[in-house]
Amino acid sequence: MKIDILTEEQYKTLSKRLVNAIEGHYKIIALNTLQSPSYILTKPIYITIEIEEDKVIASLDDIEAFAYADTEYEAINNLCKEIVSVYEDLKEDKDNLGRLPGKWLAFLVEVIEDR
Repeated sequence: MKIDILTEEQYKTLSKRLVNAIEGHYKIIALNTLQSPSYILTKPIYITIEIEEDKVIASLDDIEAFAYADTEYEAINNLCKEIVSVYEDLKEDKDNLGRLPGKWLAFLVEVIEDR
């Protein structure tokens, strides 16, 4: 079996093509606000934006939260609402959480402050 070895220039070209292909569909942005009068973020959280054919998906992998919309702006707004909803639900039931939801709450408590 013959194995081809890339030259440095071929490797750089391939790397650039891969990065461009991925960047066209995914990006990570810092979220600095939850757009809520009740809560503020004490530090930025990083969300992923995935652009599909006709939908934008915003997600926060740390708590497995996501939101769909037609535009990036709407997807981010919907994700903010979802994060607040998850935070409130977890806080309300904090004594009965399993291991994974407990980790989600610990993460959210670290980054969210009640106003």
